[in-house]
Amino acid sequence: MHRSLLIDEILSLIIQFVAADGQRDPKRLGNTSGLARLARTCRCFMECALDTLWRTQHSLNPLIMCLPRGTWEIHSGNILYLTRPPTESEWARFDMYSRRVKSFSYPKPAKMMRLHEDALALLLAERSPQSLFPSLSSLDFSILSCNSSNFALIRDFLSPKLTNLSFTLPRKMGPQGICGVLEDLPQKATRLENLTISSFFPVTSFELNISTRGLPDLHRLVVSSSIRISAQSVLNIATLRHVQELALNLHPDFDANVLRDSANNSTFPALRHLSLAAYNLPQCTSVVSLISSPQLEDVSVSYDVQARSSVIISFLSAIGTSVRSISLRHNMQTNTIADTPFVFYPSTFAPLFACRNLRSIQVYNLGTLNLDDEFIITAAKAWSKLEDIRLCSLPWSFIIPSISLNALTALTQHCPQLTRVHLSLDAREIPELPIGSLTMGGAQFLEVLNIRDSLLGTLNLSHNFCGRLYRT
Repeated sequence: MHRSLLIDEILSLIIQFVAADGQRDPKRLGNTSGLARLARTCRCFMECALDTLWRTQHSLNPLIMCLPRGTWEIHSGNILYLTRPPTESEWARFDMYSRRVKSFSYPKPAKMMRLHEDALALLLAERSPQSLFPSLSSLDFSILSCNSSNFALIRDFLSPKLTNLSFTLPRKMGPQGICGVLEDLPQKATRLENLTISSFFPVTSFELNISTRGLPDLHRLVVSSSIRISAQSVLNIATLRHVQELALNLHPDFDANVLRDSANNSTFPALRHLSLAAYNLPQCTSVVSLISSPQLEDVSVSYDVQARSSVIISFLSAIGTSVRSISLRHNMQTNTIADTPFVFYPSTFAPLFACRNLRSIQVYNLGTLNLDDEFIITAAKAWSKLEDIRLCSLPWSFIIPSISLNALTALTQHCPQLTRVHLSLDAREIPELPIGSLTMGGAQFLEVLNIRDSLLGTLNLSHNFCGRLYRT
């Protein structure tokens, strides 16, 4: 064997290349059989190959099936049962592989047999999770169990080594059980960086109370849409000093008045990415108003109740000037089609002109967007780094667009990085190129040009004009 293969770094690169061969899903190894063969080739390859093969697991099944055959069995329905806790002498093969596991994560195997819910408790009957999985740093507990009777076991997995934690709340889990786990987080998982709390079923409102002194490294917090958290919970989260990414759902009973006048220099001081799904837009404004971070880059908001122009102006005025990407979406409800769409003029979006680093603006279904060439030209000059612009009215808005093909020319001139455009145009008149002071160089590359709902004159002329501006 060549001596270069004795160098750990070279061997690791080779094994990573083998592991990625044929990989279709970035979250799943593509060539497990190849890694297994490498591990059996020689002792020099074995440790590194086994580390890679077992590093990330999507089920407990492979590990349980490493135990002696008398400890487990497969019943009808393709269900794997652990029949009894392993004795001290039966752990050797399990430990050889479990010590290499660093992550339990999605996706779950589609065709693998189901593990019976009693198995996890039996597995932990004699030994702690830390002794079974000493290298574990990333845990999606729903991979191990979604049963309410096992939920309390998550507290035994919390340790200073854990940096990523996700869990799904069981259907019959009350606020007390949830809060017990949350109280343990800052005491046991002191190095936690990413926390995701999910639920497949609506969960009663509870207070998400995390001490500002705990979890000093928490950067990302995601709470799923089924979980009703209180306004006080948002105030608690706002004091976490290092949270950079936040995703929350604000339900109809969320009291935005609780957040009023609560902003100060220590609320959301490091936030960069914010995603909110809300009942109404004023709820979102109350949260955004808390942000003191000068580095807010990405804001994505959706809401159910139609908002008037004044409400949208208040929201856009509250997000600050550092934003690089904004997405604003009204979620169409069953009664939306019966309501008269609100009409929005250029002044509604004027606060965004102060965001000189804006790269993406996406506006969906707010109502009827009555924008014009002057607005687009001003926007193009203000947002010279723009890459994506999508301004979409409600599908049944009946209005003659006031944006002409001249606006596309302005976007070409002032936004050289633009790759996606979605606008409704009045393209009945085809201007000559160049227009005024605008000089046309080579056609700009565009991934998407969507002018659906536009008024078109001669189709060939419109097509030729757009072809001269953009290569799609």
